[in-house]
Amino acid sequence: MFAVSDIHLLTDENLRQQVKEHPRAQELLRALLYPYAAPDHDYVLRNRKVSPLDAGRSEAMDDLLRGRVPVIAAGSNRSPRQLARKFAPPHETVDIPVTMGWMENYDIVYCAHLTGYGSVPATILKSPGTTVRVAVNWLLPDQLHRMHATESLGRHYDYAQLPSVGIALDCGLTVQRAGAYIARYGAEFSPGDIFALDNIKAENRRYPARSQWEMLQYVARRAGQVPHPDFILRVIDDENFRHAQNGLRAD
Repeated sequence: MFAVSDIHLLTDENLRQQVKEHPRAQELLRALLYPYAAPDHDYVLRNRKVSPLDAGRSEAMDDLLRGRVPVIAAGSNRSPRQLARKFAPPHETVDIPVTMGWMENYDIVYCAHLTGYGSVPATILKSPGTTVRVAVNWLLPDQLHRMHATESLGRHYDYAQLPSVGIALDCGLTVQRAGAYIARYGAEFSPGDIFALDNIKAENRRYPARSQWEMLQYVARRAGQVPHPDFILRVIDDENFRHAQNGLRAD
């Protein structure tokens, strides 16, 4: 999924050097680059490639979205790279439209659990007064079923239909009801410690924003470990250790 050539996307020079020289660099990059690069405009994933959608409301846009379920893409599901991975053969599918907009009174924050590939993932959280930039995946029923299968439903996430979300899309539509994956462990690793994703735009943010590497360093220290790429590999390799970091813990 990731190549060593992607290493330039890491902004921390010391970390970049550590990863570059590591025999498991690709795995580390998959963890550290979450939630992955994504266009800040409407697009459709077609044949696992990105095709921009014309800006603005149109009859063609209405036709494209008709019969589909809008699902908030809080983390990596906004990224073409992740969508292409999830819908790779034998799960290849027809077009997946992704539209951008602004959501009021919510923020996109880190979940209090770790993924099997070593990242701290994302969820949405109520945040009165905050307006956050969001992507919406428009999924057909079979695509939604496949997405559920990739989201660890019942273990890490629950799926819910949120009413009155009021997402104002760039194309001119307003989404009043949308699906969302809600983290079962919540968003606090310790009481009051909630962190937003620093590469997701927001206005009037209530929670401090952190990069993926900053969050992994935080989790490592909470676990009494050295903040080093090898900590990520322990998260990947040791399921019991990984699960022990999940959920709210009192200091």
